[in-house]
Amino acid sequence: MPVDDAVLACLQALYDAADDDSATGGPDLYRRIFPIVATITADGYRRLPEAEVEDVAGQVVRERMARPDGPPARLRHG
Repeated sequence: MPVDDAVLACLQALYDAADDDSATGGPDLYRRIFPIVATITADGYRRLPEAEVEDVAGQVVRERMARPDGPPARLRHG
């Protein structure tokens, strides 16, 4: 899975978790509170800059306004 897709999937999952459990905090665009997101690949560890996480979180929130249950899962064929 490409790194960008993995980051998006993680933020989608966090959004769902925060929706299901009041003790789980999701991204807060108004107060600019975002989760810490890091990736580990063959190139090593990388913590995403807050601005990058803010962009992805904003995308998730905007998409959830139109589709509250989130995106459909892609199914593999083969």
